[in-house]
Amino acid sequence: MSKLTQLASHMTLGKDLGPDRDYGERGRIRKAFSVFGSNLKSMLAINLMLDVFALPFIVMFIFLMPQYEQSQIAAAGYSFSGFLGIGYGLVDDTVAGINMIYGIRSDFFLYFFTPAMMIFSIGLSGAYHCMRNFYWGVEVKVLKHFFRGIKLHWWKFLITFTFLGLVGTNAACATIELMRLMSTTGSAAAGIWVWCIGSLLFALLSMLFAGVFVPMSISFKFNYGQLIKNSLIACIIFFLPNLILTALMIAPMFLLMVNIVKYIMYIVLITVGASLYLILNVAFGNFCNDLLINSMYEYEQEQAAKAQQMQRKQQLKEAAKAQRANPKKGKKR
Repeated sequence: MSKLTQLASHMTLGKDLGPDRDYGERGRIRKAFSVFGSNLKSMLAINLMLDVFALPFIVMFIFLMPQYEQSQIAAAGYSFSGFLGIGYGLVDDTVAGINMIYGIRSDFFLYFFTPAMMIFSIGLSGAYHCMRNFYWGVEVKVLKHFFRGIKLHWWKFLITFTFLGLVGTNAACATIELMRLMSTTGSAAAGIWVWCIGSLLFALLSMLFAGVFVPMSISFKFNYGQLIKNSLIACIIFFLPNLILTALMIAPMFLLMVNIVKYIMYIVLITVGASLYLILNVAFGNFCNDLLINSMYEYEQEQAAKAQQMQRKQQLKEAAKAQRANPKKGKKR
């Protein structure tokens, strides 16, 4: 027995809430795109409903933070002449201005990122519930099932995304501090590098965990501890495909750093982009669940049924043998 098989044997098994289907089906990603394309109007509706819960993110980090940076720089009267002769007669405050900008960004992430993530998690619980049903081929009434998903799963999502919010806040603050020091002094202490690299690595591992945990949490009636245990085991077993898919899903986010393209990305995410991300995550989650939990549960049930059948046959043989040994037993005189 391999180490991965031994690890999988510690998982809590059970049948998911979906209809009977082929657990060994192929082309999960292709199926996700097919489901997305054939339900495009519903995907748009779910995305727009999700945008309501994403408003804190949109308002704080797209609108308020850049405007606040500009207003504070203007109020301080900093000059960014860079000793090029521009703004002659003023004191060049490039370093102070950079410190202020990075300080504002750090404060925004510190005070607003986790609360915004907590609010967003409530909408995600409803959206994921709809995506799960779409992927399983179950009839979906968007408004009804969106709020049913919130009713059923909100607490699991709130706990999980509060944790992810704290992890993201730590990683963002570490990265901002490193960028501030590199921009102003050209170097950073070893502790800052360790903090930044460690927090980013932990954030990546947390994302990999959430990529398995979230679709599993809406598919089974396990308790929270069982969900954590199963998700950690599945993350280890499917580490490479999980890492590749996560990298492919993160890659387009770097386009947000390009001034012109980022507005196109905002429009895509606000309309249908978030729904596409969710259905792809549900597809990967079902891949993990079917190959591990559902398949192992069916095998276990089949083995138990065979054992019961063998036990019943053995009991019948023993009863027949006892009858032959004492044919008068049980007869009335």
